[in-house]
Amino acid sequence: MHRLGLFAAVAALLGWGFLAHAAESLPVPSGPVLLTVSGAIERTNAPGEARFDRAMLDAMEEASLSTLTVWADEVQHYEGVPLRAVLDRVGYKGTHLRATASDAYEVTIPLSDLQYEPLIALRANGRDLTLRDKGPLWIVYPRDDHKVLQDQRYDSRWIWHLSRLQVE
Repeated sequence: MHRLGLFAAVAALLGWGFLAHAAESLPVPSGPVLLTVSGAIERTNAPGEARFDRAMLDAMEEASLSTLTVWADEVQHYEGVPLRAVLDRVGYKGTHLRATASDAYEVTIPLSDLQYEPLIALRANGRDLTLRDKGPLWIVYPRDDHKVLQDQRYDSRWIWHLSRLQVE
């Protein structure tokens, strides 16, 4: 027991607040829900699911990536939240995701894809994503960083108008 207390004290001194963050409960969204995560998750803020509004996503760890896409002729710069951060926040336990767009498009994403650090993009080229430009949420991959990602299998996982993740 003494070692556990010592570890907690050292963790607090080193600023390992992520341990507490991962274990804390999810707040209830105060704005429109942009993303719902359900399935094999440990933390929820609604019956059987975790709901995120824009403010909740903006408050999470930020990341960015720049890459060419099959949808644009120039390198695009995306900013948002790492997919892994959202999944860690809800305490996921599974092997794949069923990602669904607001237009009912659905794709299965193996959780092994997390090794490539895909992003839930909120912004592209410095502007918030809107419905008109594949937003407000879009899963994007660092296509230029990994040759394997330059393939139709991965291109199909760039799900725009993302609204739901089901962990299975």
